[in-house]
Amino acid sequence: MTTEANAPDERKKRLKKTVFATGLGGVAGFVVAFTFMQVVDAGSLGELGTSREIAALVSLVYLLTAGAVGFGVMAPNKGAAFLNVEDAEELEEQKSMLGLASVAFGASGLALFLLALSAPVGPVPVEVAGIGFALCMALATWLSFKSYRQQDELMKSIGQEAAATGYYLVLLFGGGWAVLTHFGLAPAASALDWLSLFWAMMLLASFIVTARKGMMTMR
Repeated sequence: MTTEANAPDERKKRLKKTVFATGLGGVAGFVVAFTFMQVVDAGSLGELGTSREIAALVSLVYLLTAGAVGFGVMAPNKGAAFLNVEDAEELEEQKSMLGLASVAFGASGLALFLLALSAPVGPVPVEVAGIGFALCMALATWLSFKSYRQQDELMKSIGQEAAATGYYLVLLFGGGWAVLTHFGLAPAASALDWLSLFWAMMLLASFIVTARKGMMTMR
């Protein structure tokens, strides 16, 4: 238990961890996005266009997040330095649940990434992208259910609230876009735009719910 005597040291430790984790995430995200856009600008992936580039960038957030959690699970001592856990022991205790969740999250990101790079514009053949998408989503769904069964009541509640919040965000932004399109005030969204919206809003919903629950504060 934190006493009044060591409270300042504890706050300082949490602040340092927050700064480190935020900085690490920001740098990693910038490097990944910058590298991807450099590859796109070089024409190595074909003329993707805005919709595909946005879809790919959203998917990379999923893959980067999954990679960070997966690394933390595989190397708890190092993962505890930037993940929001008390210590490496907590990561060890949640290894199975977090491992399943990270792979499921990564599979979801990979599914969208395959669509973003699919033919006829991208380099991935339609058959490969379609089969890959189906397999990735099946894997993500299966592992998500397995991870869900290992979660405590708090985590289950957060997941359910995030799903509900994601629904309302999609209704707000997607529905608003549809209304503007109906009135001729905005271009119609493509099928891939809608998929990117679903993926992005669920990610945003997760951040909103965890922040509202006070779980964004580093421990």
